[in-house]
Amino acid sequence: MATYKHLTIARENLDNRRRAKQPPKFTKREDLRGHGQKLNGYFATAAAAAKQQVASAEGSPFVLKIQYDGALTFEDLQKHGLEFVSQENKQLCIVFATEEGLAKFQDHINKLGIAGQKLSYGQILQAIEGIESWSAEDRKSWAVRNIGLPKTPTFKLDIELWPHQVVHHPVRIRLFTTFEAWLAQIGVKKIDSINLDSLLMYRVEVTMAQAELLLNHRDVRLVDLIPTTGISFPQLNRDIAALPLNIPSPNRDAARVCILDSGINTNHPLLKSAIGESQSFVDEQDEFDEAGHGTAVAGIALYGDVEACDRGNFWQPQFWLYNGKVMRKCPHTNDAIYDEHSVESTLTKAVEYFVGLGCRIFNLSLGNSNAPYDGAHVRGLAYILDVLARKHNVLFVVSTGNFRGCSEPPMPIESWREEYPEYLLHEQSVIIDPAPALNVLTVGSVSRHNATYDSQKYPEIYQLSPASEHQPSPFTRHGPSVKGALKPELIAPGGNLASPMRQAANQWKADMRGLGVLTLNHQFQGNTIFKEISGTSFSAPYVTHLAGRLLNEYPDASANLLRAMLVNHAYLPEEVDSTFPDELKAAYKANKATWQRDMPRDVGGYGQVSESDLFRSSDHCVVLVCEETIEKDSCQFYELPLPASYLRKARGTRELSISLAYSPAVRTTRMEYLATQISYRLVKGDSLETVQKSFNREKQKEADARNDDATPNREISAQLRSRGTVQSSRWTFKQRSPNEKWFVVVTRQDRDWNHPDVADKEPYSLVVTVADRDNENAQLYVEIQAAIALQVQAREQERVRQQIQGRAVL
Repeated sequence: MATYKHLTIARENLDNRRRAKQPPKFTKREDLRGHGQKLNGYFATAAAAAKQQVASAEGSPFVLKIQYDGALTFEDLQKHGLEFVSQENKQLCIVFATEEGLAKFQDHINKLGIAGQKLSYGQILQAIEGIESWSAEDRKSWAVRNIGLPKTPTFKLDIELWPHQVVHHPVRIRLFTTFEAWLAQIGVKKIDSINLDSLLMYRVEVTMAQAELLLNHRDVRLVDLIPTTGISFPQLNRDIAALPLNIPSPNRDAARVCILDSGINTNHPLLKSAIGESQSFVDEQDEFDEAGHGTAVAGIALYGDVEACDRGNFWQPQFWLYNGKVMRKCPHTNDAIYDEHSVESTLTKAVEYFVGLGCRIFNLSLGNSNAPYDGAHVRGLAYILDVLARKHNVLFVVSTGNFRGCSEPPMPIESWREEYPEYLLHEQSVIIDPAPALNVLTVGSVSRHNATYDSQKYPEIYQLSPASEHQPSPFTRHGPSVKGALKPELIAPGGNLASPMRQAANQWKADMRGLGVLTLNHQFQGNTIFKEISGTSFSAPYVTHLAGRLLNEYPDASANLLRAMLVNHAYLPEEVDSTFPDELKAAYKANKATWQRDMPRDVGGYGQVSESDLFRSSDHCVVLVCEETIEKDSCQFYELPLPASYLRKARGTRELSISLAYSPAVRTTRMEYLATQISYRLVKGDSLETVQKSFNREKQKEADARNDDATPNREISAQLRSRGTVQSSRWTFKQRSPNEKWFVVVTRQDRDWNHPDVADKEPYSLVVTVADRDNENAQLYVEIQAAIALQVQAREQERVRQQIQGRAVL
């Protein structure tokens, strides 16, 4: 079958101002005097507690929690003596207050409802429901609350301070200077620190008494256990002599992909011809892999399906691998663990180093099991990746992290097999840092095999796996991420586990031998060239492999375009959907917290990438791509060049897949983590003029707003997909009309708060796939190419007409 380069489409020469937002609704109290008295009681208790907390220096601000109802204008809090610091959830914000500010706030509360007392910005006080101090319990991370502080004489902690002001502001400088002086004064050992606009973090070594002081310190936002990772590696034997002698190197100008992991043993016979450069970012460690994790990840990233390559003994690297060592081998467990220095600063250095060497794609198969996503702010490494992805226009592919079961509460209680798949959506199995990051691709795992070594060897029942082929791996973690964004976006093979069936009290234990994916062994001597291993760490590099090949095909593609292309070609396997019984899905929909969500999507995202049309178009399937920028509060329009043969009335299955990706600026101190939202709608209309009225601010009284058309044919709703920064849906049609026109409308909306990194014109990528596989005589590529040429000609004629008209007016 003939294949072709994907086609490029362009937007119409028409920009609309986005429709106006509805004004916020402020809460109004009937009994102002009573409300003021209630607030006074809350305030007295909160202020007293805040004043009892530890401070680095005299005059350090007090931290209060403000619970509110309805709308609240944060910038106007200062009129009442309070300074907004952070929004922690939908109706809770954090404020700073000095002694003078506390007095002013109390005075204003006392004036509520008093006759003759004039009070500006009183609606803010009416919105307040409650006032508390930021307590020691508030400062405990999920890990500290659920695991507890270590029982050793000294231990390490990660401490986040309130990110007050930006990095070089005098207030920020005074904050960390006085805090570090206080640490030295009480004898706390500082290991490392990171200071960014929205993140101020320290890694320290403390005693239990010092930890208690930190939990009661005004400047401290969060106290967390340090990151932990760990994976074991069963072995699989294969004779090294059977490999081809001269494995070729990639083309000189091939894509450059970086593996940030535990290092790579670059002299492995299947890797050495594709290695670009190696660098260690772990103190006193070389770049080689002692733990084995990085080499295993690198094998899948370079070859994709290693099992298939092994069956044909065909090995042809298509891009260059770069090796960045950011983890080391734990001397006690032999697992790959983070360096004792802050992983955020280590990874930042590593990324910027390899960006300088031309790397555009980074694989991070690592995660912090002590930092499950709690539904609030994105912090730590996820925030760093979101910033770096935007800054350097690079693609990060990360894993969801592995769920190994938990004891409080027990999950699974008795058996992985008997309690699968319910626990896949348990609150204990949510994605872990950095998987919640929005400007990256997060990858979960599906199973490939379901028989352990013993099950293959013996006829008796020894171990049984909860998952069959292509079902979600029992250890994969679920989303969503910020504001309900789909996470993971993609899934790929990552292995399986089984329960020992003859040990009634131990069926929660896991056996993975024989259930993993094939990859490369870092200790390759004789017949140990390969190893078999399970974990989401090994599903992520499969997507990295596809991204590297895609960048080879389209070397000028942005990271946004790579994300949009990969997601555009993803399908949720039927095995994933059917894993969840209908009654379980119904209960999920009936739950107030998840009624708008889809259970299989929260585990499998957009699905598994199909390679069939990813790299090249054909006569039956054409991919249209576009890289554009969009101004604030505006709309852009694309008329899809769908030929009459595709829109025919004769019955036959046709698909229309539309994906959009962008990488907005982010901020961790607001409920709205993203500074900008860009989204799309697919609509049908007689003409561009008719469609644009529904998206035009000036015409909003003349025409109703529009959502997607053909919603019964659509896989994912506009509301669900729009929560993420990579958005996709697929429409399936059986019958259409040759006279209809279809348009994609892209809209940008910015938050009310200003972010210094937001651009006047924000970039985004759009991908549209038009498929007509049931039509044996389809000539889609030629027909769409001709339709695009006609569109270009019409736009040029319109441009010339407007230019002539403008001269006539002058």
